[in-house]
Amino acid sequence: MIVQSTQNNTVSFKQSSVFNTMANIESNILLNKGITDIGGFVIPQAIMSNNKDESVERVFKSLLYFIFTFISPFLLLPFINKYALKSNKILENLSGKEKKIIEVPKKYLTQGTDKMLEGIKKTAHNIFGDENKFNPIIEKFPDKEELRKKLINAHTEILFTDFLTTNLMVASIPWLGNALTKYRTKRSGYSGTYKMADEEFTRKAAEKHNKTKNLRQAATLGLAILPALTIPFALRKGMLNGSSGNNKILKWFNKNASEFDYKNSIYMSRLTALIMWLTSDYFPYQLACRDKYEYRDTVIRGTSIGLVFWGGDLFLKNTFSKFSDKVFKTNLMNKTEKRPYRLSELKNAENIEELKQLPKAILNRTRNAGVGLYALNLAIIMGTLGFGLPAGLNKLLRTKVTEDKKKINNSLLTYDRLFDLHRNFSGFRLLKHNE
Repeated sequence: MIVQSTQNNTVSFKQSSVFNTMANIESNILLNKGITDIGGFVIPQAIMSNNKDESVERVFKSLLYFIFTFISPFLLLPFINKYALKSNKILENLSGKEKKIIEVPKKYLTQGTDKMLEGIKKTAHNIFGDENKFNPIIEKFPDKEELRKKLINAHTEILFTDFLTTNLMVASIPWLGNALTKYRTKRSGYSGTYKMADEEFTRKAAEKHNKTKNLRQAATLGLAILPALTIPFALRKGMLNGSSGNNKILKWFNKNASEFDYKNSIYMSRLTALIMWLTSDYFPYQLACRDKYEYRDTVIRGTSIGLVFWGGDLFLKNTFSKFSDKVFKTNLMNKTEKRPYRLSELKNAENIEELKQLPKAILNRTRNAGVGLYALNLAIIMGTLGFGLPAGLNKLLRTKVTEDKKKINNSLLTYDRLFDLHRNFSGFRLLKHNE
């Protein structure tokens, strides 16, 4: 609700609780994904499961995913951050607010000491309203390059530890879900087929995959630890001297170091989350499949969900924002950068030149439209991926299982006929011999 206007038609406003909540969710990649997963995928797909056992398994896996990717960073990252600061001897006393120096964006650490000092002061001002808050740390290091290297090392340790712990936990989820179902039901194979076929059918369907189970578990482990062994150290080298070398990879990491920043030093960036999703979720879920039916379902389901969350949602937001600006005369599109404004930017409209010049009514309408489009995105995801996709996959599964059962029955029938012919022919030969 707008409560006050300033000169030059600028505005400041008191945010509604709904708008604040939506803005915080959208700007937090992990929380945003968690809400989208639960509202758009988990609950609808649990409802659309083929049977109770599949439903229990999906809810269990989703619950673990939410705990490992949202709750565990909230609990673990503060300790990891403190350890990185102490191990690099940046801070000894970790009880004060100076530990917030870890929130200095990485882009300020890639271009020398002057840029680093500028970033430290800006970060102090943004967090505390006092640009000198981190001065005791700055004064502790007469050689500012030493401070820059130590901060880069701290960021490297944090990224390494987070990659390693979170990836290992998430990669274990499909295997733990499978183990739970095995323990509960004492059956093999994909839980989605349990009401469509008997135990013998599902056991035979899983035989081929069981032979490579150990190999697939080893591959899951390898994928899970791969990012921790590569990304942090490439980023470190890129931040230290990537801009001056000839290595294109290190130059890329130098230029895009900010893509690996953590929000509030806890919640990972979109790029970090994407890397983790590919190596601990998307491919490990395929490796953990128990038979060909689950593999087909997992590839289609995972790819569809991935395309929507890692790009499709942005495409929808871009499309809807342009439509809203044209039809409802809102100002959701950033004309300079040609992208939709984030809700967090609309929240702080008084700090953005293009937005603070808007009349109060248009700004208010824009903010409301932004919240509405966020809800619309979730509704579309729920309708298509939460209900539509599972309905199609369930129908495909029933068709394939029915076809395979029919093939087995036909094979048995053919075998019985051949056996009868052989038996009759043998009896006929024995009769002729006796004659």
